[in-house]
Amino acid sequence: MYVETGLRTGRVRGLAKDGYAVFRGIPYAQPPVDALRFELPQPAAPWDGVRDATTPGAGCWQPMPADDPLARHYGPATMGPDCLTLDVWTPDPSRAVTGLPVMVWIHGGGYATGAGSAPMHEGSSYARDGVVYVSINYRLNLDGFLPVADRPTNLGLRDQVAALAWVRDNIASFGGDPDNVTVFGQSAGGVSVMNLLAMPSAEGLFRRAIVQSGCSMTAVPLARAREATDRLAELLGVPATVEGFAGVDPLTTQAAVMRLLFEFNDVDRWGAESFLVSPYRTVIDGDSLPQDVLTALAAGASAGVEVMAGTTRDETTGFLAVLGRLHPDERFTGQALDAFGLTHEDLDVYRKASRPEASVPELVQAAWTDYAFRIPTLRLLEAHRGTHHAYEFHWQSPALPPGWGSDHALEVPFVHDNLAAFPRKPGLLGKNPPQHLATAMHKAWIDFAHGRGPGWEAYDTQNRTTMRFDAEGSGPLPDLAGAERQLWQGRR
Repeated sequence: MYVETGLRTGRVRGLAKDGYAVFRGIPYAQPPVDALRFELPQPAAPWDGVRDATTPGAGCWQPMPADDPLARHYGPATMGPDCLTLDVWTPDPSRAVTGLPVMVWIHGGGYATGAGSAPMHEGSSYARDGVVYVSINYRLNLDGFLPVADRPTNLGLRDQVAALAWVRDNIASFGGDPDNVTVFGQSAGGVSVMNLLAMPSAEGLFRRAIVQSGCSMTAVPLARAREATDRLAELLGVPATVEGFAGVDPLTTQAAVMRLLFEFNDVDRWGAESFLVSPYRTVIDGDSLPQDVLTALAAGASAGVEVMAGTTRDETTGFLAVLGRLHPDERFTGQALDAFGLTHEDLDVYRKASRPEASVPELVQAAWTDYAFRIPTLRLLEAHRGTHHAYEFHWQSPALPPGWGSDHALEVPFVHDNLAAFPRKPGLLGKNPPQHLATAMHKAWIDFAHGRGPGWEAYDTQNRTTMRFDAEGSGPLPDLAGAERQLWQGRR
């Protein structure tokens, strides 16, 4: 059954089914092609008649590894230049419901891959529970997160701001309340939410923010960011200019994008930065992102925004696996500890505090998780001058090898409450993932978006209350990071 609604740019036709409606591939900005490729997002052009909104929009150009079993679940079905689109799930507009809370999802993928239009980011569970859910695509890798000379920086972030502005101007047509918007995201999406908290242009576009597995220290000065641009140009054999990049076809460009992504993990070349995973990063440019996130928040940025943030217990196991470092040699272990500013003796803090049976590789993984995710997240909460909540996800999938723990992104299907949709092959969740855990997490996110709080006390520097999510033993605990957190005091 088709359903229509009107936007500022024209009417759109979506699909109504199972008590909700979905509108897909709606442009929130003009396609960033030709002269607009490395420019600020421009408002979407109006159209005549009724625009079909039943098909997901194209994802931005990105590498799609043929051997990645999850690519078709987290990546776009198609790619192309007309990628600045979004999808909306809403309780059936025919019911004339208005004033619903809005949740805007920003996908992850290291600013190199991913799509909000991918199957794993669909929003039927949110519409089912009375929320208008929006999932966005934005420019990635070269086009979104590498600075090109004489062009604006942070274009992927600016796309996200443009999408939030579209939500402000149009979401009432879907029953949403433009004054009750929660922006949330995971991994690169979590980093995005952190950055949006510090961006002047995003002020007033959302009331609440949820950060899943973000890092508050990935933004770099312009000169350092341009080193990655120059390296990508070197790999392509072109000048690092608009004209140089324009002369290379997308597939060739994306092959080099992937090569740079793996090359970035060369500690000898990139130093401690390689442990921040991706060369595609935001830039402290004095304009769109005037200063680093922690400095901005400590100065009062987004003090009126309620924040929830957290991580998984073992964020970096999968990264070690991809790099063939699940059992790292002494040289890599030494490089990691040097990057983190830790010693072998410091690893005993992890063994005594929470991992009594852990091997050295597992302890290194735990330290990497803290370096790149958990400690930056806690520092974000401590810098924020408003109300905030903390959580950690501890569930370990029985389908993963022993020692993997609670890996990066494992919480996403629980937050979305779409365990049944998660691919059974390669079976990362096992045969019977705990539905009660998904129910609890999804409810906490929904309650937070409603303004009721997630269900546990706010985090402060006295009690440091942190919600521990697991199949058994979930509950709020004081200072869950404990001795490990204290280890990092005074370190980067």
